[in-house]
Amino acid sequence: MSYEQRCDAGGFVISNTVRSRTGGLRRWSASDEQFAEPFPKGDILSSTPFRYAVYYESWADPWVSDPYQAKLANLPAYVGTIILCYMRPDAQYAKGSYSFQGTGIHFSYDVTVVRDAVSLLRQRNPGVEVLLGIGGADYRNWAGLNVTAIADFVSDFGLDGVDVGYEPTDPGCVPGNGTYTCSTDQEYVRTVGAIAQGLPPGSTLSVSVFHVGAYGEGQWANSQPLCSFTGTSLALLRSDVAEKITRLNIMAYDASTAYDPLEALAAYQNYFKRPILLGVQVAPEAWPAEGAPNAHVITLAEVESLAKAVKAQGGGGMFLWSVFKQAKAGTPTVNEISKQISVTLDLGDCDTPLVQGARQ
Repeated sequence: MSYEQRCDAGGFVISNTVRSRTGGLRRWSASDEQFAEPFPKGDILSSTPFRYAVYYESWADPWVSDPYQAKLANLPAYVGTIILCYMRPDAQYAKGSYSFQGTGIHFSYDVTVVRDAVSLLRQRNPGVEVLLGIGGADYRNWAGLNVTAIADFVSDFGLDGVDVGYEPTDPGCVPGNGTYTCSTDQEYVRTVGAIAQGLPPGSTLSVSVFHVGAYGEGQWANSQPLCSFTGTSLALLRSDVAEKITRLNIMAYDASTAYDPLEALAAYQNYFKRPILLGVQVAPEAWPAEGAPNAHVITLAEVESLAKAVKAQGGGGMFLWSVFKQAKAGTPTVNEISKQISVTLDLGDCDTPLVQGARQ
């Protein structure tokens, strides 16, 4: 099997056609696994050290009956990590049940279609990482954490691990004697530690962290904006549990025009020496409210600038919130942002839309 190839400014790109042994062109499908020839990873997969992750809202994914038609199965090769959102921390799930009931996951299509779509995605994009997002802004019952349910779901669906989104409404962070402490510190450290211990061996454990979570001390004592979430990550990053974390995802948005994402990246890099992804959000952001004079609105020029700085500053890559979010008119879409990141981080496959059929 030979691959139709071409190059552009973003590096190596693969089309979605393959040349059959008879010489004709046709669309690639998961049935191509029947061929004895393996994917030539050194040729068609990006060799860049950077990762692009996307948060995949289960509740927004359009219904399909065929896994081959699922958008999840057709994400482009430049996406290194997909985070399926969101499972409840206190989820109820019985091993082998293959059910979303009681989990907080809200795909509109059948659970077997989701499972098979993940399998197809792996066949099409060898090396892709699929994680289960836990928590987020809506699911906060961490006191009822059910690690067994989380681990069993990950195992049953063949996922690579989890992304912990610990987002309390009021973390109760206060400064004192040059340090920051939060009322949620103990629960946060305990939660991440319990999940790390309960996951299948070799699982990825990423943690999505607040924009200003590494601010509040040292050279970042007065970094802006100072708010109730300043310092939320410090206790976790100083704990022994931090050694069990694979990577961090900085939610570098919802922080006003006073916020500098690259300053935040430097602050987190001071405490955490493994990969860190810098996040961008499709406009509008949740805070400050749309139209406020200090409301931040993403541009493609900023995306390019941030991606270049991530490379120069030793970051691990970037992530997007979120796959199905509709952009405010006149602002970059998910496809435009994804292409810019792919080009700048040299991820390849850059002309393939993140979401097929979405507004470009």
